[in-house]
Amino acid sequence: MVVPPAPRDTSVITGFSARTPERIMVEVPDPVSGRPTPLAVWHYAEESPAGGDRTPIVAIHGFRGDHHGLALLADCLPGMEIFLPELPGFGHSPAFPDAPHTVAHYVTALGSAVEALKLVPGTSAGRRAAAPSAGLPRPTLLGHSFGSVIAAQLAAADPDRWEGLVLLNPICEPALTADDSTSKVLMSRIAEGYYEVSAALPERLGSALLSSPIVVWITGTVMAKTADRHTLAYLHDQHQNYFSAYDHRQVLVEAYRASTTGSVLDVAEQLRLPVLLVAGADDELGSIRGQKKLARRVGRASPRAQLEILDGVGHLIHYERAPEAAALISAFRAELGRA
Repeated sequence: MVVPPAPRDTSVITGFSARTPERIMVEVPDPVSGRPTPLAVWHYAEESPAGGDRTPIVAIHGFRGDHHGLALLADCLPGMEIFLPELPGFGHSPAFPDAPHTVAHYVTALGSAVEALKLVPGTSAGRRAAAPSAGLPRPTLLGHSFGSVIAAQLAAADPDRWEGLVLLNPICEPALTADDSTSKVLMSRIAEGYYEVSAALPERLGSALLSSPIVVWITGTVMAKTADRHTLAYLHDQHQNYFSAYDHRQVLVEAYRASTTGSVLDVAEQLRLPVLLVAGADDELGSIRGQKKLARRVGRASPRAQLEILDGVGHLIHYERAPEAAALISAFRAELGRA
């Protein structure tokens, strides 16, 4: 299949006009030293305040991503206000000055960011914080892939702060255990070797390997399932432009290790809030069996645990099936509003 240049008008993929976010820089304390460090949050203002959904979304991108990865999804939710933080060390957020880049430290930093933006009420323990801006109700928390692990941990720490939790391509099982598929385990071992070798090489050589356009292209090719040429061109263009937008090699290696040592299962039974899980039937990082197991575990604590599996897509729902994912999110939030 001949792949055309990436479309300038992404409405040919989504059917929606592209939205332009505003970048907000907030200061958060380093999780180890407490030193202030900036964190970038991209704000998508709701486009139709009179008839739009007044509950904001806080969305967390995946490993090696930045806010661009969830841009198509934001385009497909024009009536919703969205806050999209970039994880420390990625995009426009510099690396932590002192703390390692772990799930726990990401959770701490993002919790501080949403407090600084006055998006959440005080914790269930009674600590006072500013009320949501403009009288907005509790936000919905969303995470994709590695972002699903971070979002789940953040929600589990204080479920009362959030109206609901949406997990796209949730990490439902630890790396190297994706069902009994030999090919999936082999892919995981290849990825593990790639990052560990890159970490062991001299700085210049290791960094060159990590940001290799060929490796980035292969990664996108392996994960892509779409037959749409415009979508395929767009996701490859996005990966080439932003997949290597990390601060330095140590950040990427630490974040990779964090992304492969945990899963949403770790806190599944602490998610005492409504949860929507959206998985791809052909996801290389999580089997259908694993996603159903996760949904059952979440359902033990959640008042509403809903699993939706999309056929014909793998780990790139946010690129390949953004309109369908957005429709599921909208329906989920509408049901919460009627609850």
